[in-house]
Amino acid sequence: MVKNPILTGMNPDPSACTDGQRYYIATSTFEWYPGIKIYVSDDLANWDLVARPLTTKQVNLKGIPDSAGVWAPGLRYFDGKFWLTYSVMHQIDGVYKDLRNYVVTAEHVEDEWSDPIFCGRPCQVDR
Repeated sequence: MVKNPILTGMNPDPSACTDGQRYYIATSTFEWYPGIKIYVSDDLANWDLVARPLTTKQVNLKGIPDSAGVWAPGLRYFDGKFWLTYSVMHQIDGVYKDLRNYVVTAEHVEDEWSDPIFCGRPCQVDR
């Protein structure tokens, strides 16, 4: 029997993928180090925390306000490696949000992840 929630505690913004053999979920960690939690499962019911890939090497959270930080990871498996995209929210007050987007890769989620590649900032839209 599967018990819900499958991940207890603070595990917001889940992103799931498979490498064809196992299932993976990455979740946000906001202003907490190490950044992003990655869980693995063989059956979609039982999950183990196996990686926290973002260290001070991949993300600088100095001066990040409460509830900002690492938001909405996207985890995918493609071409023999894992790809992890994430946004770092630097400012959450006001009309505009200041966020920067990055991607890191690893052959196995438990490995050390690459240096981040900066993917830019989204366009600001005046609403």
